[in-house]
Amino acid sequence: MELASIIIVEDEMITALDLKEKLVEAGYSVPAIVSEGEEAVNIVAEVRPDLVLMDIVLQGETDGIAAAKKISSLDIPVIFLTAYSDKDTLQRAKSTSPYGYIIKPYPDKELRLTIETALQKHAEYREKIEIILDRGLGEGVPILSHDEEHSWEERARILIVEDEIITAMDLAAELEEMGYLVVDTVGTGHEAIEKVELFRPDLVLMDIVLRGDVDGIQVAEQIHDLDIPVVYLSAFSDDTTVERAKKTFPFGYLIKPYQKDELYSTIETALQQHKSETTKIEYIDRKITVKEEELKLEKTSVFFIIAIISSLVAYGVATRSMTWLMYLLFIPAIYNLFIVSVSLKKQPPAEWVKKPFISILIPAHNEEFTIERCVRSLAELDYYHENQRNYEIIVINDGSTDRTENVLSNLKNDFNFLRIITRKPPRAGKGKGYVLNDGVRICQGEVIAVFDADARIKPDFLNKIVPYLDDEDVAGVQARVRMYNADRNLLTKMQEVEFSIFGNVILRARDVMGKSGFLGGNGQLTRKEFVEKIEGWDGFAVTEDLNMSIKMILDGEKIRYCPEAVVWQEAVPYWKSFFRQRVRWATGNLETLFVYLAPIINAKIPLYKKIDSIQYLVFLMFTAFVMLGYVVLILNLGKIYHFSMEAPVIIGLISTVAFFPGVLLGIRRDKIGILRSIVSAVEYWAYCLYLIPLFFAAFIHMITRKERRWAKTQHTGK
Repeated sequence: MELASIIIVEDEMITALDLKEKLVEAGYSVPAIVSEGEEAVNIVAEVRPDLVLMDIVLQGETDGIAAAKKISSLDIPVIFLTAYSDKDTLQRAKSTSPYGYIIKPYPDKELRLTIETALQKHAEYREKIEIILDRGLGEGVPILSHDEEHSWEERARILIVEDEIITAMDLAAELEEMGYLVVDTVGTGHEAIEKVELFRPDLVLMDIVLRGDVDGIQVAEQIHDLDIPVVYLSAFSDDTTVERAKKTFPFGYLIKPYQKDELYSTIETALQQHKSETTKIEYIDRKITVKEEELKLEKTSVFFIIAIISSLVAYGVATRSMTWLMYLLFIPAIYNLFIVSVSLKKQPPAEWVKKPFISILIPAHNEEFTIERCVRSLAELDYYHENQRNYEIIVINDGSTDRTENVLSNLKNDFNFLRIITRKPPRAGKGKGYVLNDGVRICQGEVIAVFDADARIKPDFLNKIVPYLDDEDVAGVQARVRMYNADRNLLTKMQEVEFSIFGNVILRARDVMGKSGFLGGNGQLTRKEFVEKIEGWDGFAVTEDLNMSIKMILDGEKIRYCPEAVVWQEAVPYWKSFFRQRVRWATGNLETLFVYLAPIINAKIPLYKKIDSIQYLVFLMFTAFVMLGYVVLILNLGKIYHFSMEAPVIIGLISTVAFFPGVLLGIRRDKIGILRSIVSAVEYWAYCLYLIPLFFAAFIHMITRKERRWAKTQHTGK
């Protein structure tokens, strides 16, 4: 069985070494001792220990409380180990929701008990979260509704369970003096259970030895499902008693005789930790409920659209008439020509205002072939302010099982500004949005840049793209995306053409129309304040970048496009993996359409932004119909199956040729010769036929899927 790992954050080395020796003797592993707050955040994020013992006064500018706030946000339990017991310090420490607050000097027994109860309590909390993620808030995850709560006063309500009446009276007086409300004192187990059910206190202070046949541990077992925190206050600390007590998941274990400040700090941290856990569990449950409703909406929408399409196709085959398709294709055809014409106008280059500090986030899952080249490319960025490097690189290693971890460890020796966050099962592999959110929690920059692990850029990338964040209402900027292996085969070449059209025409036009572009995952910059405003990336979203873009547009923010800054990525060279990638993209596109169509219509944004956003989201379906139209045309020309096309000639002509102007313009803007551009346009037309099966594959995937997970593209680095 793997030993529980504990990182010690302590600025006095002798104290830290003594503490390490005690922990190792107690059966724990100590992977690191740290003396500075910011270094502690970095090492804890990389090592991902089971618990952190944190002093408050540390070397450097970041104290233990500030460090604990970032560490706790990564869902790693923290226990404060400090000589400070004043109320101001405790109140600051409380805000980080620690799992314990031990005051120096402390008995070794108290330290061991606090660590054991913290590890046990956090394990129970994680189990609750996994239950919710698996089947929602239900049996086994007790939460009181607000209607069931009794709010007599603002003070925290405590029930004292103590069989010695004088001790109980003294304890009640101390608690009242501290500002708590003692709802009652009882001396037997049966009374304790009755009073807990009657008063539903905020906390139970529990002795273990009680009058009668029910002891304090048995009481805690019986009231566990009421979700009321229990702190043991007992003279018994033998191994057998402690093991029994631990199984009830207490929020603290104080050994008599106790110090008054120890009692206060234990109660305060227990109340805060319980409040924090309850809030998080309720939030996750609400999120799960919303996502379950969204999945139902998506499946209903898919069935509805399939029914309409099937009816139209059946009507067309039965009547041998595809006139309806000509009229349908006329809508995107006109809009496509409009986009092409708008893109002819070139936006003036952005000008410098200031150089914000940039945090570069790189999600990585099994990226042993590409991550080194990516990090080295980013490490060469020529982005400085007052002769100081003005960016940091954070790689979030999401449960990699290959050599990614070893590669990153070697890279840290070369780049001291490289930070690593490690995600371990069961947290790993849940979604790219979750991965990015871990980076946001500890990053220092006011602007966040996101790159995939196969990204390659030139040193002037940030100098070119950052000026596009020139206005306060610009939430993000998307760079131009190109393929570094475009010449490998025809499939990779077509992906280069595809992204050329997307960047040179579509995103360029949207930037002209009102800075209403979309973020594309690789090579995107966003202001941290806007990311936090929408509560980060949606971990459930299949395409978290598109999801975030829509949320920002709904909030009235702008997203720009920077054609001068280019990020090179790996095109998928094989059809099987390519189709898998595109099914995921198509699923994310349709998912966003079905969930956000109504909010877009009702949003307080300009009409043209509503139309443009909806058109962007339905682009996949329209393009599939475009390719279907060409199939019908081929069947007619080849006299395989005749369909009448009775719309006016101008509508048929526009619907037929509108596909090519944008394609040719996108290719030509990369200074490709006219003949080569025409050949590439025809090749791209043939390539786009894959959209017909893709359209249906995405629909099938949406109907059959039961959850949303990060199905990332495999990179080879070739």
